[in-house]
Amino acid sequence: MGPRPNKAQLRYYEEEIACFLHFGMNTFTDVEWGDGKATFDDFELEEFDFDGYVRTIKDIGFKRLIFTAKHHDGFCMWHTKLTDYHIGNTKYKKDFLAELSKSCTKYDIDMGIYLSPWDVHEKSYGKGEMYNQFYLRQIEEICRDDRYGNNGKFVEWWFDGAKDPKFPDQMYEFGKWMEMVRRHNPDILMFGVGAYGGIHWVGNEKGYAMEPNISRLPKGIFEIDYDTMFDPKVGHDDNYVWSVAEADTCTTDGWFWHKDEKVKSHEEMVNIYMKSVGRSAVLLLNIAADRDGKIPKTVLDRVLDVKKDICKMFEKPISCNSVVETNLIEGINSHVFTFEDRVNIKMIEIMEQIEFGQNIVEARVYIDGKLFESFESIGYKRLMIVDKIAKEIRFEFKSMGDAHIKKIEIYEV
Repeated sequence: MGPRPNKAQLRYYEEEIACFLHFGMNTFTDVEWGDGKATFDDFELEEFDFDGYVRTIKDIGFKRLIFTAKHHDGFCMWHTKLTDYHIGNTKYKKDFLAELSKSCTKYDIDMGIYLSPWDVHEKSYGKGEMYNQFYLRQIEEICRDDRYGNNGKFVEWWFDGAKDPKFPDQMYEFGKWMEMVRRHNPDILMFGVGAYGGIHWVGNEKGYAMEPNISRLPKGIFEIDYDTMFDPKVGHDDNYVWSVAEADTCTTDGWFWHKDEKVKSHEEMVNIYMKSVGRSAVLLLNIAADRDGKIPKTVLDRVLDVKKDICKMFEKPISCNSVVETNLIEGINSHVFTFEDRVNIKMIEIMEQIEFGQNIVEARVYIDGKLFESFESIGYKRLMIVDKIAKEIRFEFKSMGDAHIKKIEIYEV
């Protein structure tokens, strides 16, 4: 049968999108990777509209916010006792993580936290156990404080694997770190720890899920081989675990806010949605706040326009022809939809019943007898832009073992 998703993973699929907030010292020094030498005076934040930011992303449709509490520069956005390099020593003074958590709790937005393992400011980095204990204490300090998280809890933890090779090597003790995180957040998903965290990177920062997108990883691996590890015909046994593909990308050309940043085009952002959510991944979209603690108007307008157009694609389902919860026996199965009149088709949506696993290994879509598209994975959701007038649509599915179709829906223009 192979692995199946747990409740936390299913919930993340159903959310489809999550918001990434990069905000910190880099926002004011105008860099993506800080060197850990910026001074407290460089952090010139006067006000941050926490309620406004959280309320806005909730109105957009986000249910989860992941925040960079510490980026690679080592600057901590909470009042920590483990280093002097934190926001409490700036003119701003406030505990940013606590204030953001308060707003997320108020508006019931789940929280994830990004805590960079690579820390260029911390002198113990590269000294083995000394740094591992420092990072472990940072985890414990955050997890033990009920002011942090939505009602004191986190749903996701980000162990970013990025590191400049010019810096000393540091062997991370992920086992101890994960145990501490899970002790306080039992159902949490963790990024950056291979098969152990329940989610994995798609291998790029474009927001594009791979093809095929297979939600299985071999047990016990940290490093993911993107060229060989995602074979649709492999992993249908107890030696694999379920893992959600998380596709991260920015609304602009950088993770942190920059004065002359370029906002991604409308077309590009729709394409990102189709190649992430539409390929059975979760889209983690970065919406950075500016130096005034607000979402730039150009970014917000673009995101709202894209959301409007995406929602419009789902407005006209040909519901009389939809398929719901169909079981497929091993081998090749077909479904044919014939319309009384030719229909102007905008999009097709296929959903596999992943509670029973990801077992469809090949699918073909024919429009009026001609092959329109073929692919090797469906998973939680597969979306296809069609933009064709058609009389008949035929679907062929090949499965390893019994498979389950949750939904096939065709949408008109």
